Amino acid sequence: GWHFVVLDSTHPLPGDGYTARLDDEQFEWLAGDLAATPRETPVLILSHIPIFAACPFLHGKNEETGEWRVPGAWMHLDVRRIQALFAQHPNVKLCLSGHMHLVDQVLYRGITYCCNGAVCGSWWEGDFLDNPNGYAIVDLYEDGSFTNAFVPFGWVAKPNA
Repeated sequence: GWHFVVLDSTHPLPGDGYTARLDDEQFEWLAGDLAATPRETPVLILSHIPIFAACPFLHGKNEETGEWRVPGAWMHLDVRRIQALFAQHPNVKLCLSGHMHLVDQVLYRGITYCCNGAVCGSWWEGDFLDNPNGYAIVDLYEDGSFTNAFVPFGWVAKPNA
C-alpha cells in the first residue's frame, strides 16, 4: 500500500566532483507524482545522497573554520525546496538514503529521514567513524507507520598481508 519514489540526485560538477540536488525537470516530475498520489497512500522516498541528515555534520572536521560546513556532496543543497514540497503532501512519511556510510535517523516536520550505513563500512576496512558495516531492514505498514532497524553485517576486516 505504499508509493515508492526513487530520485537521481547526484549531479556532476564541471571538472571533477558532484553535488546533491534535483534539477528542475526532476523536481517538477516529483511535484506531479506526489500530487497524483492519493493522500491516504503513504510515500517512501529513496535517494542515494541524504535529502536531510545529521551525520554530515560529524563526517570529517567541517567545523574547523568556526562554522559548520556541510559539503553539497554529502546532503541535498535543495533540502529547503524539497521540504517545502513535502509539507504540501503529509503522506510523505519516510526518506531513505545511504552515501555517508553512517547511520542516523532524523525526524523533522513529521518526516523521518534515515541514513542507513553501508555494508562495505569503511570500504571493506572495518568500521567507519564508529559505525559498523551493515544494512537496514525496513518494515512498512498499511497505516503509514514503519520500522527502520540497522543490522550490523558482522564482517571483520582482515589486515593486508
